[in-house]
Amino acid sequence: MGSPCETEMRLTSLFTAPQEILDEVVRELHKVKDEIINAIRQEIGRISTS
Repeated sequence: MGSPCETEMRLTSLFTAPQEILDEVVRELHKVKDEIINAIRQEIGRISTS
């Protein structure tokens, strides 16, 4: 087994890696949400000018 410091580093990475993944998923979902909102706005603008 490694030193207490190595064990702590491994435990820290076990917790930070999932958090980093969740942070990335949230960022991507925000991008998708913005794309959907922009597409709806464009469609409403297209319909209202027809």
